[in-house]
Amino acid sequence: MNESVISLFVLTSLIFFIFGAAIGSFLNVVILRFGSGKDLSGRSFCPDCKHQLGVLDLVPIFSYIYLQGKCRYCHKKISEQYPLVELASALTFVCAFLFVGSSLLGVSNSENVFGTWFGFSYLLFFSSVLLVLSVFDLKKGIIPDKILLPSILIATIFLLLSSLTRENDVFEVLRLVTLDLFATFAVAVFFLLLIVVTKGRGMGGGDFKLSIFIGLSLGWPLAFVGIFLGFLTGALAAVMLILVGKKGFGQTIPFGPFLALGAYLSAIVGSQLLEMYLNTLGL
Repeated sequence: MNESVISLFVLTSLIFFIFGAAIGSFLNVVILRFGSGKDLSGRSFCPDCKHQLGVLDLVPIFSYIYLQGKCRYCHKKISEQYPLVELASALTFVCAFLFVGSSLLGVSNSENVFGTWFGFSYLLFFSSVLLVLSVFDLKKGIIPDKILLPSILIATIFLLLSSLTRENDVFEVLRLVTLDLFATFAVAVFFLLLIVVTKGRGMGGGDFKLSIFIGLSLGWPLAFVGIFLGFLTGALAAVMLILVGKKGFGQTIPFGPFLALGAYLSAIVGSQLLEMYLNTLGL
């Protein structure tokens, strides 16, 4: 890379970090107000003293650090959820650019399904939805249908349109759509069987519907990679929690966040991981 390319790479990464943090601030509003009857477009205020927040109180990540985690007006502790969600959103946007979006600027090569402007835009939406659903599952133990079901509809539209943009031949488009729908059907049936076998312990209807969203978004074969990575990260986390004494054998943990993490990892590096795995098998 020459110096100008490196400068472009660094600058664009910084822009995506700031953009992702700003989106994370909005996602916090969605998480905190969704289902409470509050208007998403209303002015932000302190949940303790109800004082409307000013511009300097709302700068993602920075405001929390500057105010030392306390409200400027009543000095009550600000929930750590605010900076954590903003930081997580910023990092997911940056990683999406580094592994996928950078190819759009000619900085790197990517054959990822999200490696077009249309696909990359959807990837940012996909990661944002996964983040919101993960926080809901961690906080309340639910994956809300009012967010998930519209997302499934958008994912279906993306599946169809992405196939049309990748191929001109109608039969090839039908083949791609069929494969993606098969992958979605397969992971959905797998989760449905898990729910039946476990009698709903540790796995619920929200996870089943989330698997449909993931299947439609990732398609063939990345949906399978995402589900595998979700179970792998979930199993590792469960073992760690047991080892440190936070959980005991037989206790369950929310699976949605790990399923979301696996899906996100599959979206940005799943193709490379799958290629590495097939190479080890000599295929």
